[in-house]
Amino acid sequence: MLAAIFYGGLAKAQDSLNTTQLTAINAGIPDDIDTAKFYEFYSKEGIDLNIVQNMQLYYEVFRWYRTCYHYSGTSDKGIDCSGFVQMLYSKVYGVTVPHGSYSIFPMCRKQFKDRANLHEGDFVFFTIRSKKRISHVGVYLQNGKFAHASVHSGVTVSDLDEPYYKKYFYKFGRIE
Repeated sequence: MLAAIFYGGLAKAQDSLNTTQLTAINAGIPDDIDTAKFYEFYSKEGIDLNIVQNMQLYYEVFRWYRTCYHYSGTSDKGIDCSGFVQMLYSKVYGVTVPHGSYSIFPMCRKQFKDRANLHEGDFVFFTIRSKKRISHVGVYLQNGKFAHASVHSGVTVSDLDEPYYKKYFYKFGRIE
């Protein structure tokens, strides 16, 4: 049913659904999230909400989308990459991670480069400033996409296959 809303055109699909069906589809979405914008956002990003394992992750990414980047920031007035990841892990998984991308990496019991092992919620680490030191982190969503706080775009969703991220990719990590 969600696929009809994503790909069939929002107004047209909704016209063909009765109130009971729409209520059932939207039942899990928090009141502070605009349902149509939520579906449209993830559809444009190539994210299939039908296969999501932890919808709370996607709600939080959507809530924080376009929040301004601020070095060492940890609030909705400005946040950096590790502050964003720290907030996500606390709210979504109830796990405390340190502030600092290089400090999060050693917490990962599993560190790997192969995408075949990648799961929703895994960390994505980059060595942007120096090939020897981790300087950026994001959280993997699905389909090659990850959420992070970018210096230029603020909180956003990017693709691992973008040349910039391919160039600086270091490893994936998982806290098990």
